[in-house]
Amino acid sequence: MENYEALIQYSPLIMPVLLYFIQLKIFVTPAELEKKHREILFEAEKRFAASGTVPDLKEQINEIKEKIDKIYNFFLTNSQ
Repeated sequence: MENYEALIQYSPLIMPVLLYFIQLKIFVTPAELEKKHREILFEAEKRFAASGTVPDLKEQINEIKEKIDKIYNFFLTNSQ
């Protein structure tokens, strides 16, 4: 009974605080949390390369550099 009376006594203070927390979205539901998690993963996939693809990308960049060097050397030898 004492807990109920304390709840009634402090309810004018508790209600605005709870409403303030709800407005600021401090408390989230698991569904909202999952949705945000999916959004973060989607953004990360767009911005960053997977660790498994990095060596392949490095190899491709090295091949491109070699081809550019060959083209550069070709122009140097033919321009003289």
